[in-house]
Amino acid sequence: MVVTGFIHHTPSLNKLIAHVLSMGSPGLAYAYSIFSHTQEANILTWNTMLRGFVDSDMPRRALQSYIEMLLWSSNVPDRFTFPSLLKGCAHLLDFKVGKILHGQVVKYMLDSDLYVETTLLNMYAACGDLNSARLLFEKMGHRNKVVWTSMISGYTRNQCPNEALLLYEKMEEDGFSPDEVTMATLVSACAELRDLVVGMKLHSRIRETGMKICAVLGSALVDMYAKCGELKTARQVFDHLSERDVYAWSALIFGYVKNNRSIEALQLFREVAGSSNMRPNEVTILAVVSACAQLGDLETGRWIHDYIARTQHDLSVSLSNSLTDMYAKCGEIDVAKKIFDSMSKRDLISWNSLINGLALHGLGREALARFRQMRTTDLKPDDITLIGVLTACSHAGLVQEGKKHFHEMKALYGIRPKLEHYGCMVDLLCRAGLLAEAREFIRAMPLEPNGAIWGSMLGACRVYNNIELGEEAARCLLELEPTNDGVYILLSNIYARRKMWNEVKKIRELMNERGIQKTPGCSSIVIDNVTHSFLAGDCSHPETTEIFMMLTQVREKLKLAGYVADISEVLQNINDDKKEESVSQHSEKLALCYGLLKSKEGGRIVILKNLRVCSDCHTAIKLVSKIYRRQITVRDRNRFHHFKDGSCSCRNYW
Repeated sequence: MVVTGFIHHTPSLNKLIAHVLSMGSPGLAYAYSIFSHTQEANILTWNTMLRGFVDSDMPRRALQSYIEMLLWSSNVPDRFTFPSLLKGCAHLLDFKVGKILHGQVVKYMLDSDLYVETTLLNMYAACGDLNSARLLFEKMGHRNKVVWTSMISGYTRNQCPNEALLLYEKMEEDGFSPDEVTMATLVSACAELRDLVVGMKLHSRIRETGMKICAVLGSALVDMYAKCGELKTARQVFDHLSERDVYAWSALIFGYVKNNRSIEALQLFREVAGSSNMRPNEVTILAVVSACAQLGDLETGRWIHDYIARTQHDLSVSLSNSLTDMYAKCGEIDVAKKIFDSMSKRDLISWNSLINGLALHGLGREALARFRQMRTTDLKPDDITLIGVLTACSHAGLVQEGKKHFHEMKALYGIRPKLEHYGCMVDLLCRAGLLAEAREFIRAMPLEPNGAIWGSMLGACRVYNNIELGEEAARCLLELEPTNDGVYILLSNIYARRKMWNEVKKIRELMNERGIQKTPGCSSIVIDNVTHSFLAGDCSHPETTEIFMMLTQVREKLKLAGYVADISEVLQNINDDKKEESVSQHSEKLALCYGLLKSKEGGRIVILKNLRVCSDCHTAIKLVSKIYRRQITVRDRNRFHHFKDGSCSCRNYW
């Protein structure tokens, strides 16, 4: 073209620049080099170059070039100039520049052009100015399907799903039928509202019209059903998709995690991670890290961490926060601290993850030290931070510190205590044995106590054997949660300790009358990436014979070490030998024996239990850690217990 002179032929030049720009970012520098040597670029040339900058994720450079065009050339912007620039403003969320460009649109009399108006509407919606977007929408002399979809999408993206669905009704009244993009937006609005009924109606409409379920619409449907708790339907939609993108996989994985089906979530992630043509995005990875935290699955968590290290160039703040939380909830608080300390940038969630993690492990003083460190930054604590601080005080028996931080919430940080904060204070007082003070605190509360608060009181009454307050707490708790089996069990424990067997019998009869079933204690342990679960007295495991042989050995060694079984929590009026046999087969003891069988000598054993670890198991595991020279971690419903050399990190305060 240079040799023949066609480089000066504007239509040919424009085609050359457009072709080079179509190659993506690598062609941008070459295209700009050609453009900058052009003697007389027309408006089409400028528009091509502006679009190239925006498409190459350089919107600021596009805006700068537009200013250069106005200053140094004789070209006048046309209807193809502004859409690229407005798209760039939407990408930058630069509302101020967008308003200036709107003024330019009016100046050059293009405000009645539907194409320009639509991009203006999208810009306002992307920048969160829905009022300006709707005003522009209402002023339009003509609206097509794209305009309606743009406005509906603007409402959905800005967390106004109800408005999106109302506008859809008007769209149909005006005679416009939605397409795949519109439907995907509307289904997303239903997902945000958790409105299964409307979502199913939209799905039926999609089927009736024979609309093709593209990847975007399919992902939206999977996400909607998953968020509404209809995982079976979500999976059916997913399985029937002809094309699945990373968003469909992420939606289903995220749905499994949110519905406490983390095992299925991890299985799905292994499928997508092993796929050669699919790379999980950050949303997917965040979901599976959360799944590992839910399950306490340290081995899989480490594998995912390694996967992140291999596939992500830099850890984002969100990923670092999730890893901190995951390691804390999987018992590796030291690793959680290392990840936190290695972060170059931290947000409030970072601090909250660490402080709450330290609290969960009973490291109260360290949690408070980190809180003091956080206060030296520009970040201001929120209600989640204070829950972590108060929980740390509660789990470490720091009564005075807890009272101080509770009273400072409003005065120093402007945080009005919520029910959760009052619950932390009741828990703090109850754990310290200050039951009368806790009762007075509940009476003085400006909010109605919930089940968690009365549950703390009832649990403490069991520990400190206070029948009077225990009965009151149980009565109040049953009014709030009449089907909560834990209430009946805790009250039975209080009576059983006093050998009040008639009262125990009455509670058991009441449970039968009301159809209340006791939640069985279940403990699990992960060996070679396989989870093994046990119930009390469980004989279903394929290696039951070996497990019970190890249990016999453990019991013998415990007795030689001076261990005496604590049978006070056995709720049956049977002889002591049978009670001892009963507590010896608790689920955490069976999981522990399997861990001793399968892990290497000197290796760490990690056990998860769905209920609070009982006092007898707590004593036994302390001794086992010394006898077998093992580090044993138990994560129960309340907290982590780290057993080593015959002692526990909770200092018998749980």
